[in-house]
Amino acid sequence: MSNEVRNLDLDNKLGEGRYGIVCKGIWCEKSVAVKRIQLIHIASNTQGEEALQGLDHLNVIKLFHAESDANFRYYYLELCNASLEKLFLKDGHKNKYRGTMPPSLTVLYQLAVGLEYIHKMGLVHRDLKPENVLIWQDPRKGNVLLKWADFGLCKPVNERGSYSMSGVRGTFDWLAPEILNLFYDEELSQSESETTSTVKRGTIQSDVFSEGLVFGYFLLDGRHPFGLRHQIHTNILENKPVNLDKIQSQYARDLILKMLKENIADRITSSEVAEFLNKTTIKVKPLTITV
Repeated sequence: MSNEVRNLDLDNKLGEGRYGIVCKGIWCEKSVAVKRIQLIHIASNTQGEEALQGLDHLNVIKLFHAESDANFRYYYLELCNASLEKLFLKDGHKNKYRGTMPPSLTVLYQLAVGLEYIHKMGLVHRDLKPENVLIWQDPRKGNVLLKWADFGLCKPVNERGSYSMSGVRGTFDWLAPEILNLFYDEELSQSESETTSTVKRGTIQSDVFSEGLVFGYFLLDGRHPFGLRHQIHTNILENKPVNLDKIQSQYARDLILKMLKENIADRITSSEVAEFLNKTTIKVKPLTITV
């Protein structure tokens, strides 16, 4: 193992998940975020790492390097200022993001072109949520970029944008109705002692629904488009986005409604989301930022 791993600062923890932690560290004299995961949790699934290694976009988190020791896998990632949900923490909270943000529609556009790129690269993310949107600010120029992160559940898709799935993955409050229905179908099968295992097909259109939820969350100042925690699953399955009428921009509401269509065939695609936002009266200029 290289000397770089020894520069991991375990006392400067940025986050913690089910299988690992994220701390500040150094890689090639650059400050980075280092994600450390036990090898036993990644031995059978390296798709996220392989996917990130092939991605290069301003609105997707960058993986600089990965290596292992006897117990852990270490991922050296672009260091960002905060994740999106920290923007909506209460004033006075020590972890609240207090930096600048681009105009709201620019935020949506950045996320839209990021997801469009992921899909064009033949991948489905499967875990889009506010915690997986990172805020990066250029320390020299002050420009702010929103970046999709955490590709641990991503999978390659075929030319039609579909992929095989043997079970539900992702974070329940941010899942599309077709994925939630699959989960409840599995629950019913188990309760009826059915042992037949069938491989189902998923689609990148489920990502678009989840992205629409993130858009709504951002424009609603941290509220979920489908209501309070105990209401979310029922409201998603009944197609009742109870908070959307609180979004001030009619343009944004119209877009999100297209993203939250219950029927996959009626749902707008990630490329159409990006095109829709590119037509806004707020001109979003391409950013040329060296990181």
